[in-house]
Amino acid sequence: MIKIIKKRKYYCFLNNNKVMKTKLNNVIEVKDEKIANDLSKYLLLCLKSKSKINSYFLGILYFSFDLDKKKKYKVIEGIASFLNTDLMCYRAEKNSELEKIQKKIWDPLINFVESKYAFTFYTTSGVIPINQESSNREKLIKILSKLDRHQLTTFYYITNFSNSNIITLNFLANNINSKNTWKAMSIEEEYNLKKWGKDKEAWHRLLDKKKYFNEIINFNLLLQNKSI
Repeated sequence: MIKIIKKRKYYCFLNNNKVMKTKLNNVIEVKDEKIANDLSKYLLLCLKSKSKINSYFLGILYFSFDLDKKKKYKVIEGIASFLNTDLMCYRAEKNSELEKIQKKIWDPLINFVESKYAFTFYTTSGVIPINQESSNREKLIKILSKLDRHQLTTFYYITNFSNSNIITLNFLANNINSKNTWKAMSIEEEYNLKKWGKDKEAWHRLLDKKKYFNEIINFNLLLQNKSI
């Protein structure tokens, strides 16, 4: 059983009467009582489970509480490194069925971040790297620097999962929900499975990937005081 105790302004968690800490010895603590209650229930579920999926949630949580200024800088630099290789900027063959699907789903998301944050993105057909505007980097770092450690953790994990800052920017700005975030990042896998038939290994890999993605969303919801 996970117990909750209050120390000054924070609620901490006891597992077997020991304060829960990360591997780097940082205490897991939150200010909001409802967040503490909801998080304690999910922590209990994760600690009881032998599933790698639930262990993944704990990894995200510990990562977040281990973010100090030095690590935050490294994380921001890592996120910014995706700018020139953003998934949405690399399309299938021009006028192909897949390219038309990508255009329909991805173009509005690019348009949103260009309008809201004044980014400029170029797209291409194929995988030959293209250079985006250098000013994008400064703008993105400015956005990331304003995020708290839990928001930055969500940004980091979704971007790593999707290979796209554009997708994550849309999600954190509430322009798309988690369902459409997943849809945007899995277009090619879903298309290939429908086009060429369900390869069992590919299908199970995609299902597992979605389960891990859902744990990122659960983390984001719990730390924002929303129901999962």
